[in-house]
Amino acid sequence: MADTQLERVNLEQVLYKSYYNDIAVLVNGQFILMIEHQSTINPNMPLRLLEYVARIYGNIVDSKAKFSRHLVPLAKPEFIVFYTGDQELPPESYLYLSDAFPNQGQHADLTLELKVKVCTIKSETPSPVVRSCHDLDQYVQFLQLVEEAKAVGHETPLRWAIQEAVRRNILRDYLERKGGEVLSILMTEYDYATDMAVLKEESYEDGLFAGLATGREEGAYQNKLETARNFLSEGLVPAMVARCTNLPLETVLELARKQ
Repeated sequence: MADTQLERVNLEQVLYKSYYNDIAVLVNGQFILMIEHQSTINPNMPLRLLEYVARIYGNIVDSKAKFSRHLVPLAKPEFIVFYTGDQELPPESYLYLSDAFPNQGQHADLTLELKVKVCTIKSETPSPVVRSCHDLDQYVQFLQLVEEAKAVGHETPLRWAIQEAVRRNILRDYLERKGGEVLSILMTEYDYATDMAVLKEESYEDGLFAGLATGREEGAYQNKLETARNFLSEGLVPAMVARCTNLPLETVLELARKQ
């Protein structure tokens, strides 16, 4: 049997701050597997993935070929969300782009649809995908360590979870090589969710849109500062913190002096 050929086709940068789409892989030139990790269910994920896959097609299809008289073969897309939150969901469910279309009957004749499979991986009844994938099962164990550390009020829960996972041989090889990056991703995801929640709450409270752009810029900068403080408290060196937050090194060093 021929080896499976995988090629990363992730987007360079999309939508919010320095956020990237999580995983996009071209499989044997025939399938595009797009995977997102979510700790909260976002009903707009089909729309986001529609934007992502359109940009990916734009990157991998020759621009001139699109105007050819011959049909351009496209890799078939598959969309998956791994859900790690605490909301009770079936092991597998689906989000549809058409859910956002107003006044659509159940059997409406749609000219555009996008279907996203949501796999619950952190519950008593996870998706069958978890049971069939050793690495994914170990990832669930790692998330449980994070929750355990938070529950007992550990001062540095994310760093402790990484160290404990390595000690228990949970994703050990990966965490020994990428522990710093995992810490950065987990903390940034938390700050992103917090930032968006605060922004939404403030928008409702104010009921004002004038000066919103300026407010968002200031809020984004303050969020970067808070993220940098969190990174520093977890023991990351200032140079790495500066790279992760896109803050000037001088700013990070000043934050470190005040810790």
